[in-house]
Amino acid sequence: MFAFLLAAQVTFAGLLDEAVNPAALTKLPNPAYQSLLATSYNRESKKRGEPGWFADSDGTGYIRKDGDEYVMMEHTGPGCITKIWTPFFYYDFNERVGPNVHIYLDGKLVFDESLIKLVIGQGSVPEPWARYTARAGNCYLPIPFAKSAKVTMTKPPFYFSVNYRSYAPGTRVETFNLNLIPKKSNPFQLPQAHQAEKSLVTPTLISLPQGPHKVTELSFKAPPRSLTNLILTGTFDGEETISIPLSEFFGCTDKLHRMTTLHREVSSDGLMTCRWQMPYRQNGALRISTQDGKSVPIRIHTTVEKIRWDIRTMHFWARWRSPEIIAGTPFQDWNFVDIRGAGLYVGDTWTVVNKRPNSWWGEGDEKIYIDGDWDKGFPRQFGTGSEDYYGWAGGVYPTVEDNFSQPYLSNVIGGLDGHTQGTNILTRERGLDSISFSSRLCFDMEASFGTDMRTKEDLLGYSVATFFYALPGAKTNRQRVGPKVRTKPITVQELEAASHRS
Repeated sequence: MFAFLLAAQVTFAGLLDEAVNPAALTKLPNPAYQSLLATSYNRESKKRGEPGWFADSDGTGYIRKDGDEYVMMEHTGPGCITKIWTPFFYYDFNERVGPNVHIYLDGKLVFDESLIKLVIGQGSVPEPWARYTARAGNCYLPIPFAKSAKVTMTKPPFYFSVNYRSYAPGTRVETFNLNLIPKKSNPFQLPQAHQAEKSLVTPTLISLPQGPHKVTELSFKAPPRSLTNLILTGTFDGEETISIPLSEFFGCTDKLHRMTTLHREVSSDGLMTCRWQMPYRQNGALRISTQDGKSVPIRIHTTVEKIRWDIRTMHFWARWRSPEIIAGTPFQDWNFVDIRGAGLYVGDTWTVVNKRPNSWWGEGDEKIYIDGDWDKGFPRQFGTGSEDYYGWAGGVYPTVEDNFSQPYLSNVIGGLDGHTQGTNILTRERGLDSISFSSRLCFDMEASFGTDMRTKEDLLGYSVATFFYALPGAKTNRQRVGPKVRTKPITVQELEAASHRS
């Protein structure tokens, strides 16, 4: 559908800029690309609804064996590897080096080094492009190729995921080489957030200037206890694209949490800043209201710039699935969001409330259907586990020391004094690994509990915020936050009471 666009050449420098530029997400990609993923998911999962669909043991899958090498990913045609993830251990929890990864570009071997060291920033790719999180690492350095790419391991693969783009045949792409790796620097440095100075009382309407503009920064400061009661609504060119509790938008589901990613920040003094850009062609308005109808004092700051709107410009969406109690059996695919239209999926924040002190809740795999995938019964992207999707790894129960914030990933709260009981909040934002879709995107997360939590009495509380850009006219199954919708998270006490009733 995008053939009318004059495709530009894909260069390494251009990809570096795109990776850190929030404005890049507001336009349909040019050149267009498909968003693909190669992982070690269990190959017993063949088709939705058939036996093996919820097979666990997702750490040993691969495409095939070529001689002495195990093929993890391969692609013919122009493209770009956008993200590589793996745990910091290889089968044995104390094995912290593991075998080498081979990355061939256009038939030439470019990378030959420990995969673990590559993704945690101790190999050829320096921080912050490759960085340790919690028992895992993520490499976000773009690795473009003109003709082909193949990623292999010298021994059987362990858990891994490789996000990559596939460009249309004939797209001009500059092939990566090691001499292009930038020197150690921090391209992800954020501008100083503006203090929320305008003092208002909710409900309040924030009018925006007429004509083509975009909101480039939006900051709030409100009493922390009121966050679940405050609802953010955004209407652009007559479409209500934003409807979400302020608490869920900023990963503060249960209380205020410090967090700093490329597009959202919560400071120690409670200032909440959004840097996702919000374009509109003719008119726009932002509204803060309360779920209970009572007034709340709030401070707000908005930064707005003029833009040139064109056929590639998209609206920003933020939608939310409200809290639900999920049983440990039977297994199910819990839907994050289903979008109809064309756009880019750019992130999500998932809240999981666990009632058991020492148990694991994160075995579920992401299953992301793009365009016609749903009718085929198999997703374009099939993951290996919930914490893997969010860029870290298990191996032991997480503690407060495993909480982190990085440009694209944050384990906002994932462990409480050595146990997993209570609220767990994880977020992932996307840059070059944003998911392009031309007609539909359906994101399911497998509600597959840990091996010790698979009975109907084992319950978890789920809610999720999803973020995407879409051309005007898009639709989603995540409706606006109505006056009777629950905005407070599930509590451990509620899970216990529901467990006794089950």
